[in-house]
Amino acid sequence: MSSAVLPSFDKISQALDSADLFTNAAETHGVLSGFVCGGVALDDKSWQSLFNDVVNEGMALPQALKRLVSNIYADVVKQCTDDGLGFNLLLPEDDKPLDERAEAMAQWAQGFLVGFGMVQQALNQASDDVQEVIRDIRDISQLSLDFEQEDEDSEIAFTEIVEYLRVSAMLCFNTFSRHTLLPVSKTLH
Repeated sequence: MSSAVLPSFDKISQALDSADLFTNAAETHGVLSGFVCGGVALDDKSWQSLFNDVVNEGMALPQALKRLVSNIYADVVKQCTDDGLGFNLLLPEDDKPLDERAEAMAQWAQGFLVGFGMVQQALNQASDDVQEVIRDIRDISQLSLDFEQEDEDSEIAFTEIVEYLRVSAMLCFNTFSRHTLLPVSKTLH
C-alpha cells in the first residue's frame, strides 16, 4: 500500500466540496481512521463501499476523488502501523482561528465514531479503557467549543484534547486492528 504526500487540509476540503459529498476533510479522515482503528481488513478495499455509503449515498466516488480518499486511507494505515508514533488527526493548520480548528476536531471525532461503529461490533467485549475512550470521543464529538479569546490556555486545552483523541485512536487500533498484522502460530512448543 503506497502512501502519497497528502494535499493540505484546505485542498482536500475543496475537492470534497466540489464533489458535493456529505463530508469534509476532518470528518473524512475521522471516518477512515475509525475504519482502520475499528478493525477493517487493512489490506483490502472493503472500506471503500462503507465509505461510499457514509458520504455518497452508496454511489462510487469520481475517479480523482477516489484516488485522493484512497491516499488518505493509505496514509492513516501507514501512520497507525508505524507503531502509532506518526498518527495525527487531519485538522486545519495552526494559523487558522481556534474556533475553526475546534469545530474540525469535533467533526473528526464524529467521523471516527461513524467509521468505528460501522466495522466494530464487539465494543461491549472490549476492555473498560477502550469503552471509556469511545465514550469520551462521543462526548468530544458533541462539544461546542467557542473560545472567547485565543490565548495560550485555550491553545493548550485544544492541543491536549487533540492529543487525547490521537492516543485514544491508537488504543483502539492496538485493540482491534494490531492483531490482524501479526500472524499467529498454531504450533504448540
